Amino acid sequence: MKAIWENNWFLVPVALFLGFGLTIALLVPYGNEILLFNDLRREPLISVFKFFSWCGETWIWVIIGLLALFYRYRFALLIAMTGLIMPFVFILKDQVGTDRPITYFQKNGRSAAVVVVPQEQLNTGQTSFPSGHTMSAFGLSSLLALMAGPKSRKRVLVLALLAIAVGLSRIFLVQHFLVDVLAGALLGMGVSGFVWWLNGTPFFREKTWLDGKLRFPFWLKATNHA
Repeated sequence: MKAIWENNWFLVPVALFLGFGLTIALLVPYGNEILLFNDLRREPLISVFKFFSWCGETWIWVIIGLLALFYRYRFALLIAMTGLIMPFVFILKDQVGTDRPITYFQKNGRSAAVVVVPQEQLNTGQTSFPSGHTMSAFGLSSLLALMAGPKSRKRVLVLALLAIAVGLSRIFLVQHFLVDVLAGALLGMGVSGFVWWLNGTPFFREKTWLDGKLRFPFWLKATNHA
């Protein structure tokens, strides 16, 4: 069974992102990565990063999951399973209880040092770790990369870059710290890897009906048989 690390077109950019991000997290004082984006928080980058952040929300799971029904029921099921497991990982947010960036800077009397994005509703409280948007993006993109296989090089590369962009958008928008994003990326890929492993077990392999798909337009076909 294919593993995500066997696809270099996904592995290499993600590994570089994680490695570079970890290096910054170790060398740059905690929270200062937020300040590094201060001078960049202006148009058109604001709109660009808001779009990428939007790509880490629930709607994209619903759309891609529905489209997968026309390709293979199995893939639609795997997407649904991954998406349903994700919320359980959010328990970490309450258990870890890490301050959101704006809360952190307010507590340390440094809120004036942060340039925020106009009209962006900043999340407050202690729900920063891990980044849910990043976990969602890396979970879905890595699962789609596994489905696409190593031959779909350009599409897999786009998936990796999109997931990375979602992660960076959360820092740009002052919603998460770098460590939140890195953890979200690893957790997302961990969940999708687990679901993909389940797909390779005898229980799922034996369900051959999962390799069927909806025919478009499926309602016309149903009408003709009536």
